[in-house]
Amino acid sequence: MFLRRSLSLFLIGIGIGSPWLVRDWLASRAREETAASGMVEPTWTDRLKEKFRFLDGAEEPIQVAQVEPEPAPVRADRAPYPLASTTKRIVEGFLGGSGEIEGGGLKGWLSNGAVPPSTARSEAIVEATLSHLSAEMEAMGLKAGDPVFLRAFKEEGELEVWMKPAVEPHFVLFKVHRLAGSSGNPGPKLREGDGQAPEGFYGATASSMRPETRHYLGIDIGYPNEYDRQRGRTGSDLLIHAGAVGGGAYAISPEAMNEVYALVDAAFRGGQRDLGIHLFPFRMTDARMDRVWAKPSRWTGEWVNLKEGYDFFENVRLPPRVGVDGELYDFTIAPGEN
Repeated sequence: MFLRRSLSLFLIGIGIGSPWLVRDWLASRAREETAASGMVEPTWTDRLKEKFRFLDGAEEPIQVAQVEPEPAPVRADRAPYPLASTTKRIVEGFLGGSGEIEGGGLKGWLSNGAVPPSTARSEAIVEATLSHLSAEMEAMGLKAGDPVFLRAFKEEGELEVWMKPAVEPHFVLFKVHRLAGSSGNPGPKLREGDGQAPEGFYGATASSMRPETRHYLGIDIGYPNEYDRQRGRTGSDLLIHAGAVGGGAYAISPEAMNEVYALVDAAFRGGQRDLGIHLFPFRMTDARMDRVWAKPSRWTGEWVNLKEGYDFFENVRLPPRVGVDGELYDFTIAPGEN
């Protein structure tokens, strides 16, 4: 218990605990009332001391001095997570610019020689597509075989392709493709045949590639994951694929699927072991979550948990290591990335 608390204090103290980011968002809703009451908003260190005041023998909570309230201008361009933004710069400083991340992390994704399945047709598509993309990738310091990470957003109808250049310690956005369709409404998939596309944190391996499907090309997203299985959610063979939308799928145009498939295939052949696929009901910005908070649904609690993973990547530009802790997703920086 002592070790766990000490580790928690350390992680929160340096600002890399993703749940802290969501608590910052929740706390920001009360800032206007705090200013109106004449109280100075406590710093994060004050809040930390308040939370753990009984650990060092303090018996009274920290009191915040009262001052005359001063109206603060609202800036649309303010950084929503200044602590996390500082953390991102610190992490980048530790990682350096070589792009070589020791232990875990990206090197932890390296495979033991697993090769994605292919056919003569898929090989021809991959070769032609990578040749077509080569100039565009080169202009961004990217190349075929660099690690890939995918995010999709139902409400906005977008699939993002992120890649990690060899000269950068973090991922950069390479392409955004329009979704031809994503099944269902905001909310997770619950059972086979319900017409809903999954939401959550998934992953693919080389064996998840589908060079021959009725959908032209596809990548199995790995549904259900451990989080889904704990809740008895069912479904199978759910893909990112080309063509018309199918039950539970994320569909894009054949041209876009050529690019996504080719880049993921090259990444696996270049040594990437796991492809992160993060699926969201919408872009989980503060403003969009305020709307959820104002009109809660049955999925509000689950979406707040998804926002933790969304914020992690938004602020650090490295996919988190995702686990399940009790009934919630848990996010940590992979060993070697801090």
